[in-house]
Amino acid sequence: MKSKLFKTSLLATAIIAHSGQTFAAQYEVKEIAPLEKYRQHFSMGLNDSGTVVGVVRDSFKFPFYLESYLEDSYKTACDLSDAELSSGDFDATSTYCLKSTLASLSSPLFQRIGDSKSFINSGNETNLVALTDYVDNELGEYTGSNVEQLNAINSSEIAVGTASGSFKPVDFVITSDEGVETEYKYWQRDYKTRAAIYLNGVTKLIEPVFSEYGGVTSAVDISNTGYIAGFSSTELIESAQTSIETDCDGESAPLLVCVWSKQISGDIYKTKPYIWQIDDSGEVLSSSEFDLAFTPTETQTANYSATIAAVNEFGVGVGYGHVHNEDQVVQYYQQPLLFGSEGTKPLIGVDLYDAGYATDINSSNIVIGKVQTVYNNELNDEFFIYDINNDTFETPTTFYPTAESTANSINDLGIVVGEAEYEITTESVRRKHGFIYNINTKSFFDINDLTECNSEFEIVEMKSINNNNQIAATALKRVELRDSNGDVYYDSAGATYTEQVAVSVLLSPIDSGEIEDCSDIENPKYERKGLSTAPAFILFLSSLLYIRRRSI
Repeated sequence: MKSKLFKTSLLATAIIAHSGQTFAAQYEVKEIAPLEKYRQHFSMGLNDSGTVVGVVRDSFKFPFYLESYLEDSYKTACDLSDAELSSGDFDATSTYCLKSTLASLSSPLFQRIGDSKSFINSGNETNLVALTDYVDNELGEYTGSNVEQLNAINSSEIAVGTASGSFKPVDFVITSDEGVETEYKYWQRDYKTRAAIYLNGVTKLIEPVFSEYGGVTSAVDISNTGYIAGFSSTELIESAQTSIETDCDGESAPLLVCVWSKQISGDIYKTKPYIWQIDDSGEVLSSSEFDLAFTPTETQTANYSATIAAVNEFGVGVGYGHVHNEDQVVQYYQQPLLFGSEGTKPLIGVDLYDAGYATDINSSNIVIGKVQTVYNNELNDEFFIYDINNDTFETPTTFYPTAESTANSINDLGIVVGEAEYEITTESVRRKHGFIYNINTKSFFDINDLTECNSEFEIVEMKSINNNNQIAATALKRVELRDSNGDVYYDSAGATYTEQVAVSVLLSPIDSGEIEDCSDIENPKYERKGLSTAPAFILFLSSLLYIRRRSI
């Protein structure tokens, strides 16, 4: 399965000593999704042109359907007034209560809440993307009933992701034992999820191999050569089949509503990993199905799984799934897997770690991810780098030896990005920062040390790095506190309250940038930590050799 390595011998490097001088920053931070309708924005992936895809969540002034037969329920739960119910104009407290209450309910008689959309940022323009949601005539806007997430975009500007089905109201008549007919409005969807291909404002969906009761597909990555990583439903789980046939007779509720009630309790489908290949117009040319990393025996009847998380230019995938140990016992936790011409294989020895996940692979067949070891009855994460061609494996130290870490993306220059715990504390939850690691020089750095002093952004998650060393990341930023209707809070003196929110940012290398010394800054917005490795950093800026690669 081995592919020819693409060497990066022309990688230019320059070592900067941390001498205490004041320098220009090495990375420019640009907020890229200031969409006013949503409170939170998250980066997911980018291509070599710097086009970023991401997700927005938690919208302001959420739209509600107001059914008269549910008014008493609304009044009881949220103390709504008759004036609010008749006009549909809710204050911020009512909006918050209605939205959170509806989101917590599992009854199909109530409006469904999803409230997650995607965006694409190219240059100075950010556009909101609706993959499968629709504009409802009654609301005059999108329903906000489903969850949509673009995960990756390639050099042809083809983005891929996953969207759940939008819920639509259907009228349904139930006849009581006494023969009394009562009409209800139920909310149902045609399927659970679909892999979505988005190009030039048009969404194309990849249909599942097995589509009874809707089925599922999902897409998590795309290469520049048009390979898409994901999964598809292939059959129903036997217990789910029995439960649906027994309970979903179409008399007490619509069939798909009953099926949905089964899905919220657990998976009803068996799925298999898939790699599809598409052309430049987004049409599927071929598909490859992958099995588990082992063959279950007759007594091993659980719903074992394997998942592809990333695919490179040659169609080689990596991910995770269940495996056998040396005694042919299926491990409870999942392990890193490789998906290629030899099928599905464990990436590393299955007994080396208690669990693990491969998250990315570059065109040189270098794989990254995280492995996990049980410590004090909990899984402790540490990121890994595995070179398939040379069969070398390492788990670099990050901020300190026991810090938990995860690697999310590697480019063809051998630069890894992810996030790791940076604070040492006895608390169970430790804050994390985004990091950069150069596999060629073994250099590790907190990305926040490479931005300007007193930056308003604290970078906590790094999802993708391209071959120009631009990074799609998520940062924390302090902003004016807004209520559920989007209005700014003021205190009695007219001053605004603030809150910390997640914002999507694009990090771009500065050609002549060097590390700033922030020791003289008074009242920094957060305190920078010292270097955890040797006081040096390798410059890998946009002037370096351009190499085509897969973009997450």
